[in-house]
Amino acid sequence: MSLRFAKLVSALLTSGIIQGLLLILLLVKKEFNRIPNRILSVLILVVTAHLSLIAIDVDDLFLQYPHLSRLSWLLPLLYGPLILLLTESLVSVQFSFKTRHAFYFLPFVIYFFLLAPYYASGADFKIAYLSDQAKVKEADFGWMNHLTNYFHLAFTSAALIVFYSGRRKLTQYFSDSIRINLSWLRQFLWIFLSILLFSLLTFYSKKFEWQHLSGIYPKHFILAVLFIYWLAYKLLQEKVKFTLPEKDSPGKQENEELESKEEPQSKYSKTGLDADTASQIAEKLQDLMQKDRPYLDPALTISDLSAMLSLSKHKLSQVINAEFDMNFYEFINNYRLQAFKKEALNPNNSHLSILGIALECGFNSKATFNQFFKKKEGITPSEFLKSSRVG
Repeated sequence: MSLRFAKLVSALLTSGIIQGLLLILLLVKKEFNRIPNRILSVLILVVTAHLSLIAIDVDDLFLQYPHLSRLSWLLPLLYGPLILLLTESLVSVQFSFKTRHAFYFLPFVIYFFLLAPYYASGADFKIAYLSDQAKVKEADFGWMNHLTNYFHLAFTSAALIVFYSGRRKLTQYFSDSIRINLSWLRQFLWIFLSILLFSLLTFYSKKFEWQHLSGIYPKHFILAVLFIYWLAYKLLQEKVKFTLPEKDSPGKQENEELESKEEPQSKYSKTGLDADTASQIAEKLQDLMQKDRPYLDPALTISDLSAMLSLSKHKLSQVINAEFDMNFYEFINNYRLQAFKKEALNPNNSHLSILGIALECGFNSKATFNQFFKKKEGITPSEFLKSSRVG
């Protein structure tokens, strides 16, 4: 690496370190989504520390700070567990830390104990080791760092599985798409997985000195840093909460039962809610929806609706699933859809835009409205109005 290029890389790394510290400060201070913000803060702290080690390596300073060597073998083992935890905290409405989460960090603990003899050794031993470049390269591309790449892939793949399975369950709680879609998290996970696959390629190219590709390693790490920081900016921009209020959170047993159920009827056969009671609740719910029109609130949650009925969220979810054969998201947006059709066909509203009417009826965005309308009606809102007015 030329001296000029090394200085450029070092400057970029220093900028990334400063940016990371600033993001940590902003995330910790933000009131919304405290748990995801704290997890992401720790992730960025690890990234910042790793960037510092790479900067030391680029500037060939490990001989001056030998006790910092091989920490870069250990820190990356925190990325996967933290990304998986972050994903769980965003797609699980009643997320809390559990004992099983400690097992996510088992690879980190195992590596720490394996590396402990090296960390405990004296500076002279480490300097002698670091002075032998052939020995350093052989160790850096040995089985430990080789296995680390696959830990990254496994954890990121697990995060994608958690994301898709958890996002489906969010339709039982929320009526607005912002808290259900989480498209920016999906994009981050897929792009990060792509970067990891590219990283695996650069790892082998450096190990076996493949032409053209070997020079990329380890500069590809900057790509991963950029996308982790991008995720932080996205979470900072969010003005909605991804969790239900603590006072409304269900008990442990209730929550576990609801989490395990995505689709209706047969899956609620053991909950103890008899058919007559469910029918009565359904009538009360329909009456509430017609008289008070709570669906006009774009941020309506199942907690809000169950409180209006003096009913637990779990029972209300059962009724919506079993009696209406829908999840909460579909149930509420169906009312919004019917309200839109009525208002849009009212001649007194001809001066209003389609989006304006949709927002007045409780939809929270143009994308959500168009997507839901097309799914239910088979045509776009504008096509519906055109055909209705012609008829």
